[in-house]
Amino acid sequence: MTRLAAWCTREHWLIGASLTRVLLGVWAIYHYVLHFPVRGLLWGPDGIWPYERFVAVRPFLSVWQLNASPLFFEIIYSAAIGVAVAYTLGWWPRLLGMLHWWMIWSLQERNPFITDGGDNIMRIVLLFLVLVNTGAHFSVAGGRRSLLRLPLLARQALAVVHNVGVLLILAQVSMLYLSTGLYKAMGELWQNGTALYYILRVEEFSWPGVAEFIYRNPYLVVFGTYGTVLFEVLFLPSLFNRWLRYAMIAAGTLFHIGISTIMGLVTFGWSMLSIYPLLVTDTEYRSVTRWLRRRLEVMVLYDGWCPSCTRSVQWLAALDLFSLVDYLSFREPGVVQFWRLDVESAARRIQSIGAGGRRAEGMDAMICIVARIPLLWPVLPVFALCRLAAGQRAYDALAARRLILVPGHCAGHCAADGRPDARG
Repeated sequence: MTRLAAWCTREHWLIGASLTRVLLGVWAIYHYVLHFPVRGLLWGPDGIWPYERFVAVRPFLSVWQLNASPLFFEIIYSAAIGVAVAYTLGWWPRLLGMLHWWMIWSLQERNPFITDGGDNIMRIVLLFLVLVNTGAHFSVAGGRRSLLRLPLLARQALAVVHNVGVLLILAQVSMLYLSTGLYKAMGELWQNGTALYYILRVEEFSWPGVAEFIYRNPYLVVFGTYGTVLFEVLFLPSLFNRWLRYAMIAAGTLFHIGISTIMGLVTFGWSMLSIYPLLVTDTEYRSVTRWLRRRLEVMVLYDGWCPSCTRSVQWLAALDLFSLVDYLSFREPGVVQFWRLDVESAARRIQSIGAGGRRAEGMDAMICIVARIPLLWPVLPVFALCRLAAGQRAYDALAARRLILVPGHCAGHCAADGRPDARG
């Protein structure tokens, strides 16, 4: 009982909860922006579902029933986008989470004829997420640090609420899979292995060309039909075994990506996959993070006598959100000996040393750096093309023109190896 009480009063699944908040927030932003040009047609006072009919069915808790003014509609729609952005960034996630859920609920109540199963599961999960501490990670507000200022009893009570909220979400998803799997198992087409064939023959839910390739292959049809039922029925019991859970995460990811791409149900697949981060514990996330860091971390040895190199390193370090690159000037005492560097090579080209002692220099080292900084990924193809087209020549041409200031020796330009040139 003591161990159970200790477990219940400590927050779990914090990383997964934060990832789910971000993914569902991005989903909502995408949904609002995607339909922005036709927002009036879908949900406006004079849209395809007239305001009078909407009010006549007595909607529950919908903000749109308060006023039929077009101006009111525009204000609330714009406010909903702002709430979704703030929620995604992690500002007051519990408070804004409730407001975000209300906006989503109101929009779906305004026109329930254009929703799908993904919309339904999302608004249920968003309601449960109000109980959850989703701001512990990936949050601009630092939600976890703010909780440390609360009294111990209050933190323990919030931890219990948090854990209950996560368990409710996992129970909801598990029961969704189990009920749909059992319902399919009772159908004749699912029993004889042909259900996928008929699903892919529906034009509205098929990808021309790809769908034909699948439903014309009897092996793929049978495998897809029975595999879907087995996955959904076995999802819940698999959660109690670590390795089966990993297998279900992989299978479910492929399953929903397939549904999104082949059947065109993108928002449904996104909604379901947004919950999957909760299937991984904080300990497992940290283990994977440590494993990845050991393989992705790289030491970069640059020329500390070069002002432009130093400024570039400071700029790159500021963009390195995951701190995967460490920078060290090879001019520092003992660095050359410790890393067994060739001084002339290090002076000509920047050096990088990765996991297992893998070394790169010049343009190859720059590609290693850029590949580890997501904010610079858009320029990675440019670096790769330059490397293929010109090799190291482009890097060498730029490096040869840099300014070197040797402490106590040079007042002007120096050669790349640090020795004064004719002008030094």
